[in-house]
Amino acid sequence: MATLLYLVFGRALRQQQQLSYSILSALKQGLEGVEIMLMCDEANRRPDLPVRHHILSADQIAQWTDAGRKPARAQLHALKLALSESTAPVCSVATDTAFKAPPREMTERIAAQVPLFYDRDGWLAGRPDWAPIIDACKGTALEAHIHSSTEVLNTGVLGLTPAETDFINQSLDPHESPISDLKIDNLEQIHLGALLSKNAQELRFANDTVSQYSNYMRHVYHGRFDVMFPHGRAVNLELVQKLPTINEPPKPLSLRLKAKAYSVRHGLGRGTEFGYLAYLCAFAAPTPEGRNVWANIALDMMERSARAPDKLAKDLPKLAPNALALAELSPETEDRWRKFWMSITR
Repeated sequence: MATLLYLVFGRALRQQQQLSYSILSALKQGLEGVEIMLMCDEANRRPDLPVRHHILSADQIAQWTDAGRKPARAQLHALKLALSESTAPVCSVATDTAFKAPPREMTERIAAQVPLFYDRDGWLAGRPDWAPIIDACKGTALEAHIHSSTEVLNTGVLGLTPAETDFINQSLDPHESPISDLKIDNLEQIHLGALLSKNAQELRFANDTVSQYSNYMRHVYHGRFDVMFPHGRAVNLELVQKLPTINEPPKPLSLRLKAKAYSVRHGLGRGTEFGYLAYLCAFAAPTPEGRNVWANIALDMMERSARAPDKLAKDLPKLAPNALALAELSPETEDRWRKFWMSITR
């Protein structure tokens, strides 16, 4: 029987909410032919969910993550451990994954020399932050795998069989300095993807059976989760068939027209215009959760805006530094905005 593998450790309140929704979405689609394993530390046990626990010690987590410096490495260590205990495929699943089809449809695509990824995700040449890593790999054993034309494969879903364990070992081998000193968290995942690409008979993908929320949609999901899964409260499995599909909240036509007019009048770029629309939606939202969702989306856009800080403060008067205390945002959202204003006005 194939295994869906989740990994959660440390202070993980948001991850626990994501885990609840992901597993409920799998249950809603049907778990025939698969089991769910949760690797976690003692604090992240989930007796309210239909999972088989594998409890990790603090020492083991520290070893896997290089004492917390490289947390992404833990995914590959966990997958390797699960494969060592199985003769069937194991599919590592990120907690921010929602199932659109029975998990079996995904796991049946995994075979020896046929790994499964979530999706293709471009090339390293399109990621400027990887330029120093590529340079550091030149003249090393990694150069054959880490270069500008290396394809990036999204390992938010990563399904393998025990036959691929050696490739995991190769990707986890300690790297020589200065590569080991570089602050890049997913080097091992990129390396593993390159190794599998070169040695696989075929690459398969899961993005038609699951979805992973990213960019500003994560705020939409998290806003719903705060209502659906209050911290510390057990999940009611009887409600699984009523699990809602989470979509982008509506943007009223009147606000879209107002944002467009403001953008034309003040020369906003597309991202800043969308951020201004999100700002309008925040203060038109009927619930506190909706206000926080849109305020976070607005901030995502403004963090990438080239507009001058004084102009942004005039564009967003209800979220300007001197108005934040009156905006009725959650402490977390208000703190994000305060840090943003501090970072651009230094």
